[in-house]
Amino acid sequence: MSTTQAQTDQSGPPPSAYELRNRMEQIRTRLDGDVDGLVSHAQRLADWRYYLRAYPWASLAVVAAVGYFAVPRRVEINSPDAETLERLARKNRLVVKHAPKGEEKKSLAASMANMVGHMMLRAGVAYMGQQAGKVLGHQAAEAPPEKVSQT
Repeated sequence: MSTTQAQTDQSGPPPSAYELRNRMEQIRTRLDGDVDGLVSHAQRLADWRYYLRAYPWASLAVVAAVGYFAVPRRVEINSPDAETLERLARKNRLVVKHAPKGEEKKSLAASMANMVGHMMLRAGVAYMGQQAGKVLGHQAAEAPPEKVSQT
């Protein structure tokens, strides 16, 4: 209701009880629709997929920025000369880390044997799960149903 409409309503005779009830009913009916619309709008704004559909390029930029900052900086490895080593040792900033060599690559036969072994292990676990399901299913079917008391 606008202020001008409220001012004209107040200058005239007071509305009857029937008119007031009708007006209040209209307001309540419209209010229910407004609240439903507000709830659906809030749910849509809280859904991340909405932003992906509405702003795909901005979403891509945000994901790229997060990925850029999530990756750590490259570690710089220096190979200092004897003079630099002596200077760092005096300042107690000399850090020596042992970097073990990587393990040797497996042969094709060893890789295949490893893959087959894992497949057999997975198949065995799946088979055992199926058998356990059958046994437990039969036990559950044969068990007498429990009586549920209604209070």
